[in-house]
Amino acid sequence: MLLNLMVESPFIYTAEQTNSRPQKMKNATRIICIALYSLAIVCFLDSWTLAAERVIKDIGFEKLSLTEERVSFKLSEYAPPMVFGLEGEKGRLVCDFFDTKIEKDVARILTTDGNLILGIRVGFHNTPKQKIRVVLDLAPLEKDYAIQQHFYENNIFVVTVGLK
Repeated sequence: MLLNLMVESPFIYTAEQTNSRPQKMKNATRIICIALYSLAIVCFLDSWTLAAERVIKDIGFEKLSLTEERVSFKLSEYAPPMVFGLEGEKGRLVCDFFDTKIEKDVARILTTDGNLILGIRVGFHNTPKQKIRVVLDLAPLEKDYAIQQHFYENNIFVVTVGLK
């Protein structure tokens, strides 16, 4: 028994098909444009909703000893901040949480009874990129600070400040 298979290739055109080729190309171009436009919208919406999903739920302070203190951030998802220090008359440790919101009931100014961390301030910045900036005001000491950062599985980011 012979099987006669007829395969139509998109690259081989008979005399009858050559007249419809420009129409097929226009349709293909339209489909590609629609697909790219849809992909661009999905990517834009995804990054827009990402900012709404990342949330700082709580900020806590803990005095571990005379030479070590800890600030913890309870987050809605994995979102470690960029952490850096600012030198000057009063030292500061800055935690920038990009594309992140903060719950309304989280205090914007926290006073501490710490020896190293004197206070915690929270601010919102739009430029150059949206972020929540948390500043830890450090005590002016003659010694150097040792900073440790950890991100735990339950979406808790911890900064530990100690003396070297």
